[in-house]
Amino acid sequence: MSTAGDALPYSGDSVHDRRVRARLAELAAERGLSVQAVLAQLNVEFADGRPPVPQPAEPAAVTGANPTAPRAWVIARRRADDEWGVTTYEACAGPPAARARPCSGAEPCPWRRDAPPGQFPAEAYRHSAATSLPGADRRFGCHSGRPGQPQMCAGWLLRGAQHHAGVQRMLADGTLARPDLPAGMELYDSYAAMAVANGVAPDDPALTTQLRGADFVPLPSEQPKDDPR
Repeated sequence: MSTAGDALPYSGDSVHDRRVRARLAELAAERGLSVQAVLAQLNVEFADGRPPVPQPAEPAAVTGANPTAPRAWVIARRRADDEWGVTTYEACAGPPAARARPCSGAEPCPWRRDAPPGQFPAEAYRHSAATSLPGADRRFGCHSGRPGQPQMCAGWLLRGAQHHAGVQRMLADGTLARPDLPAGMELYDSYAAMAVANGVAPDDPALTTQLRGADFVPLPSEQPKDDPR
């Protein structure tokens, strides 16, 4: 992500460009910086291979633990297109976290029927399909999650987590609160329905079979050195 002179990128009128401009404006307001300054910070972070500009700490009521402590480290990344990918985390500390309700805003939760089709590439839905298949052992994370502090997607918990035994136990015993579904908000009935609406072929084997693609690239452990495990 780079700029030429004082010209700002993403100045078009496409849905994607409008979403990016809105998010850049939010970051600038949060940090008391200009959009150009936020872009400069992002460029430095990307060039160094570090996460983008750190996000503000989550409220303790959401995380259930120290809101600034990393709760996970990255173990794999899979590319979906030039902009988006799917990141797999390994939990390292603290109780599980989840969104209290499906996301709204410039990039609404993909489980919402009113979310614009194609806001994320079809390949991302293929990569994540295993989270909703029988025998699932991975969770579907919220796209708004922050580096090192992933959260489970509220839409997935409400419509796609029925095959994840561990998550169902946490919902049953109260370890994990069931998300709210605001009045009038409609979700897709299944992961397959959501994926097909976003460009995945209805007969794609990823929607019915636990696959581990060749592009699933394990990374060296990023486990904190002081983690007791």
